[in-house]
Amino acid sequence: MGTVSFIRRLMTLVLLAALQIFFFNRIALFGYATPLFYIWMIARFDSSMSRSGILLWAFFLGLVIDVFSGTPGLNSASATLLAMFQPGLVKLFVSMDRHDVLVPGSDSMGGRPFAGYLLLMATIHHTVYFILRSIPLGDWTVLVLKVVFSVVMTFILMTVAEHSFSNTGSKRS
Repeated sequence: MGTVSFIRRLMTLVLLAALQIFFFNRIALFGYATPLFYIWMIARFDSSMSRSGILLWAFFLGLVIDVFSGTPGLNSASATLLAMFQPGLVKLFVSMDRHDVLVPGSDSMGGRPFAGYLLLMATIHHTVYFILRSIPLGDWTVLVLKVVFSVVMTFILMTVAEHSFSNTGSKRS
């Protein structure tokens, strides 16, 4: 990984962690929905990254959020687990004949496959996060509502961010 790539990832980590800590963690729509938008960084890791690199970046992203949010290990565990599945999930939504470096996005994957990919990423992460957060498991209805509403909010935010920062989004402007 080059210095520019490292600095870009570090700046993304700091920006997403700050957004999550100071803005998104304060949202509790209807008492259930809290967007965990920081997973967008994990969803956008390119195919040239090593598995250990993906796991380390995700762990440190989650750790920074845990330290400043008072959630001991919840974000780092959920983010690391999501990072473990990320390369396989990309392959699930992209044809297997691709050998070039792929940065998951609507431009490289297509709109529908990328939307499915984001939805599955958010569902996996949020399910793990809210199960860990609600141990001992009490009311399953509340748990399911938190997961579903948070997935929807996070998915919408990631879709808007993708549209705002993608190449096709900038061509339309």
